[in-house]
Amino acid sequence: MKARTRNVLIGTAAFILVAAIASFVLVQVKDRTYFHSPPYAPRQTDASDVLVVYYSRSGNTEAMAREIARKFDADIVQIEADKYPIDYKGWRSASKDADEQVTMVRIEPEVVDMEKYRLVFLGSPIWWYRPAPPLWAFVAKNDFREKKIVLFNTFNSRFKFEEIEKFRKEIEQKGGRVIDHIFIRRGRVYYQISGEQLIEQSRGIVETKMKEWMMSQ
Repeated sequence: MKARTRNVLIGTAAFILVAAIASFVLVQVKDRTYFHSPPYAPRQTDASDVLVVYYSRSGNTEAMAREIARKFDADIVQIEADKYPIDYKGWRSASKDADEQVTMVRIEPEVVDMEKYRLVFLGSPIWWYRPAPPLWAFVAKNDFREKKIVLFNTFNSRFKFEEIEKFRKEIEQKGGRVIDHIFIRRGRVYYQISGEQLIEQSRGIVETKMKEWMMSQ
């Protein structure tokens, strides 16, 4: 009887170990897979007064950013942060910096001239319940006076409202006014919405909200 119980315990432990390893491998595979959304380029001949600025490590926030820009025929700027490449080292750096609430990392571009814009979208993935460090760094280095700001995020799990409020206050200190926060939850790695579904949800959110954003005082 004791031998049988021991065998059951060993079997259960082995199953848990295999499941944990499989989950880790799945996370790493997904983390190194970049989602390439349809490219975007402004169609307008006149200068736009809407700007979309985003950081995206694996392409999901980029897909959302492009759909927002497409609906407004907006200008778009991608933030680059070479500290977080699509590999295990980049994943570790991203996780560590997010957990330690790092807000200053090297980004490119650091500064964007926003004088002509009145509505600015700022987007990033959520890491450890808060916007990713490159977006914090961008806010710290730019002037948002008299700008309406919409924050947008993609994430697997969730965000914390207190972290979004901290981010809002950072923007307010730089003169901006956050009028909305929109987001898409993709789900855990074992069941996530597809890139195509993310794009479709992005379109739906923007179509529902764009009039409200443009008319906001």
